[in-house]
Amino acid sequence: MKTVLVGAVTIFCLFSDCRALAAETSLEAQVLAALNSARTDPQNYARGLQRYRTYFDGDLIRYPGQAADLQTEEGVAAVDEAIAFTGRQPALAPVDGAPLLAASAADLAADQASGGIGHSGSDGSSPADRARRHGGGGYVAEVIAYGPVDAADVVRQLIIDDGVPDRGHRSILYSPELRFAGVACGHHPEYRVVCVIDLGIRSDGRPATR
Repeated sequence: MKTVLVGAVTIFCLFSDCRALAAETSLEAQVLAALNSARTDPQNYARGLQRYRTYFDGDLIRYPGQAADLQTEEGVAAVDEAIAFTGRQPALAPVDGAPLLAASAADLAADQASGGIGHSGSDGSSPADRARRHGGGGYVAEVIAYGPVDAADVVRQLIIDDGVPDRGHRSILYSPELRFAGVACGHHPEYRVVCVIDLGIRSDGRPATR
């Protein structure tokens, strides 16, 4: 999902604009923690989405105290669907951090520092290609969030999956087979921030052993 800012922009607490937060824990670590919170307690996550729903005004998200409105495609309809989904979703095991998958994700995040969106690198590489470059396998699922306001918003964007008819990003995050993940975030010239999450059945992106 891509977040579009509307009106005067207030820079949110990210990267060099929030040194205290960075000193406490990296944005990537926070994203992984937010993902595991959503996986291990989806009913509680649904309650959080209900609170998030109150920030909507039509198709705009208006966070308290922020001068920037965020434009969505579907408005609360996508949020309501995500609330219903997470409300009935069984709890899953958390994903473990995987350095190889994080390195693969970092390749794309760094590549998009000069622009571009999507899963293909500027050299035409796929998520599988990037994992193989680090000595892994090609069984990698990848999700990307553009313009998140914080770590929680990375995961929230992907679970709500506004504007994505098949909610494919949500399905990936709630796949019980995917037990490892690597996260990388960086600067994006259009959306300010890009966060990439690469997930695998194994920590090296190889298929499950029989």
